[in-house]
Amino acid sequence: MRLWLLGFMLVSGVATAAQSMYSMFAGGDYVPPLSVMQQIEKGFSGVIAEFEMETQEGELVYQFELINPLANSITRFEYRARDGKLLKQKARKVSADDLGEVEAARLIAAKEQTFSGLITKAIKEKNAFLTEAKLDHDLGISYLELKLLDDTGKLKLAFDVENLRPLPLLQWD
Repeated sequence: MRLWLLGFMLVSGVATAAQSMYSMFAGGDYVPPLSVMQQIEKGFSGVIAEFEMETQEGELVYQFELINPLANSITRFEYRARDGKLLKQKARKVSADDLGEVEAARLIAAKEQTFSGLITKAIKEKNAFLTEAKLDHDLGISYLELKLLDDTGKLKLAFDVENLRPLPLLQWD
C-alpha cells in the first residue's frame, strides 16, 4: 500500500510540475524560444541542431547548439529566457558522437531550411509550448525530435526533415 501511495504522489508531483510550467509559459513572462532561435540563425553561420531549457539558480535558461559543418564546429549558447540575454557562448570541434546531428544539419542547409522554420512546421497544429528539440539522423532518415508541453501534459513527436512531415512511427506520449 505504501509503494502504491508513493507512486501516486510521484505521478501527481510530475503532473503538478508540468501544469505549473504550462501556466508559466501561458503567462508570457519570457522570450519565446523561437524568437531566440531566429536571432541566432540571423547572426551566426550554421544550423541549430539542439534546443533545451533548464533552470539555473532559479532562472529559466535556453540552451542551443549550432553546427557549422564548413568550420567543423559546434557552438553552444545559453540565453536567459526572461529577457533573451546571451549568458554564455562556447565553441568546440565536432566529435564522432555528433555525426548524426551533423548529417541532419547538412541536409537542412542544402534545402535552405532553418531549425526554427522546421519547428514551426512541425508544431503548427499543436497548441503547445516547445521544451526541447533535437536534430538526428538514424536509419537513413534525418528527423527533428520534439518535446512539447500542453494543457494536458508532456508529449513527444518526430518530424521528417527531408519530406517535411510527421513521422507517425516515431510518435509517442
